[in-house]
Amino acid sequence: MRKVNLRRPQASKGQAFILILIVVVGLVLILGLFSSYSLRVRATPLVKEVFWLVDGQRATTARLGVEVEAHVVIKATEEYDGSVVVKVRKDVRLWFDSDFTVSTIPVNLVGGEEKTMEISFTPDEASRGGLTGLRGYFIEVEFRATRISWVMENSYPPRLTVKA
Repeated sequence: MRKVNLRRPQASKGQAFILILIVVVGLVLILGLFSSYSLRVRATPLVKEVFWLVDGQRATTARLGVEVEAHVVIKATEEYDGSVVVKVRKDVRLWFDSDFTVSTIPVNLVGGEEKTMEISFTPDEASRGGLTGLRGYFIEVEFRATRISWVMENSYPPRLTVKA
């Protein structure tokens, strides 16, 4: 009687493992290259200075109905090409803050370059004491390309108080 080999030839498990390992390492390298390129080209600029102008003078207090200019100075540490959103927001006590005026500004800066952005508005509500109501106005800066935001310090000053 003849002996019949009933086993099927099997692919080497070691070869499959090595192939999977090579694919995973390749994907990690590709993702690493893309992320380092993206971070290098789209470094978030620094918010160098933020201030209010009322009647051409720096101020932290304004009168109701008088035009105010919010100024934001940014400085690029590296190349930045994208939009910057400057928001003047209402600081509402014990409630959600809200956008009052918003401006989207296209920016293309090289390392070391500065840009001053301004947004004009006229406050429509005076600051109030007590537990509820408007505390004042503040500035928020959003860098769209890097999805990073900067918010003015939560104190008065530098935030803007408005008197009736």
